Amino acid sequence: MEIRNTALYPDSGDRGKILIWAWGDDFDAFDDALGDHDLVREYDCLAQTGDRRLYAIVHIEDLKDGLPYPLLFENNGVVLDATATRDGFDMRVQFPSRESLRRYREGCKERGIPFRLRTLSEADGAMSDGASGVTDTQREALVCALELGYFDIPRQVTMDEVAGELAISTQAVSTRLRRGQQNLIRSL
Repeated sequence: MEIRNTALYPDSGDRGKILIWAWGDDFDAFDDALGDHDLVREYDCLAQTGDRRLYAIVHIEDLKDGLPYPLLFENNGVVLDATATRDGFDMRVQFPSRESLRRYREGCKERGIPFRLRTLSEADGAMSDGASGVTDTQREALVCALELGYFDIPRQVTMDEVAGELAISTQAVSTRLRRGQQNLIRSL
């Protein structure tokens, strides 16, 4: 079975609800595991399409001090992607400011929640779309390059020409294209 987090949000009080897509060939065992899991208060299969199911899972309230989501909500963090393992959470989160991130980190420390920052990046003046992680400026560069024929074989334009069309430096185009492609591939 494979799962992918779709959304994480407060349910009521300090409980958190997550929406996940699960797919594979043993939903009976998956449902049994959810029902037996200590952290799961309740769950519901919301939809099924082919070999995929959408689940809503509510965590139990008693463990709120050991889980990161109440802190995320308090600090206006938006979970873009998350994976839960028996070792903890691996999340890609967008905060509105570095101050919000700092408060989140301090809250984790106070509650004994392990926190390790792997990557910190600016939104580059544009919001990321949660599905692909591509910023508006990366999307603009990718679409422009595609429309001008930069990705054609053979190439119809150079990176300098794409930069000229966008009125930015060649280095900026290169960075936006590389990061945009990385984000698209990671979202698959």
